[in-house]
Amino acid sequence: HTRVILDVGCGVGSFGGYLFDRDVIAMSLAPKDEHEAQVQFALERGIPAISAVMGSQRLPFPNGVFDLVHCARCRVPWHVEGGKLLLELNRVLRPGGYFAWSATPVYQKLAEDVQIWKDMSALTKAMCWELVTINKDELNHVGAAIYRKPTSNECYEQREKNEPPLCKDDDDPNAAW
Repeated sequence: HTRVILDVGCGVGSFGGYLFDRDVIAMSLAPKDEHEAQVQFALERGIPAISAVMGSQRLPFPNGVFDLVHCARCRVPWHVEGGKLLLELNRVLRPGGYFAWSATPVYQKLAEDVQIWKDMSALTKAMCWELVTINKDELNHVGAAIYRKPTSNECYEQREKNEPPLCKDDDDPNAAW
């Protein structure tokens, strides 16, 4: 039932192009200003794409609009600053939606990667995300972790520690939109 995907760190939008032929809409997002040429190339190919700096403001999407957020060869530091960037993904991901994360902390054992994996595991657990699976490609040994956002706030409300906190009631999740 996946129809709308956010592809973070999209490169030239190849994933979006692959999905477009399968009636899935992928919004390609380049999270750094230096990727303007890649975004332009994706747009010229007819693939929806934007360049948006993450962390300084909300992404320009409504609340709960994406079925899946995808980040391959991902270098976005989701775990830093209390998980502010991952919390923004949580906002735009629909209840029951998925986050597919392929990055070196998923499949490598360097000290820095191990620490990032521990930090991400703690953060996703605190956000009540379920780790559905970790798969490793046998050919190139790249791994991907797939998380699922809960379908209700029940888990959030039962947490012993309110970290990361829920949004305030007067905080309009669609304000950026």
